[in-house]
Amino acid sequence: MSKLLQEIYSGGLRPEILEKLKVYSGKIVACDPMISHTVPFERSIAPGEYPVVAWWNDEGDYIAAVELKFSESQPVRWEMATKEGQRIEELEEGHIYGYPVDTGLGCFGDVEAIIKMDVLETKIQRERGEDFISFYDDVVDDLLTENNTTWCNLIVSEDTGLNVMIFRSGYGDGFYASYWGIDECGNIVSIVTDFNVL
Repeated sequence: MSKLLQEIYSGGLRPEILEKLKVYSGKIVACDPMISHTVPFERSIAPGEYPVVAWWNDEGDYIAAVELKFSESQPVRWEMATKEGQRIEELEEGHIYGYPVDTGLGCFGDVEAIIKMDVLETKIQRERGEDFISFYDDVVDDLLTENNTTWCNLIVSEDTGLNVMIFRSGYGDGFYASYWGIDECGNIVSIVTDFNVL
């Protein structure tokens, strides 16, 4: 993670500002959206709409990291994001808490949006019956195509505007940690998922 952060703030990575994520409950989930889970990170943030930034490694043209920004304040330190029951001091050296990726995709979403995404998948599967292939093939793939197959904004509730931001996960499948960015006043200003490209 330290090399990634050094590259971000030294100009070694190219930022691309994507669309905003709507945070309703304050509980953030990062996961492979095709094998989604509804366990959020332990820390909460204030509800609101926050920009998502993809950090590109132009040498290989891969997304090295994705950041959800809560403030323009710059982080001075980083803390691995954990879920309830996970303790950083209990990790063996070289190990991380993170999420597995089996479909080459990661995402950020409010926990309520992740729940609604699963409900949406069930609804579409029921509506299409035997014509249903998968949530990826029937929904996500078309949305990704709109942005060169690199990211998409999946609206899971037209009524509330809740959405899930989906993006390519570095080189693809793996196990990836996220980190809270904390400024000099001790405020959480962002969360970044590191896709181990650097």
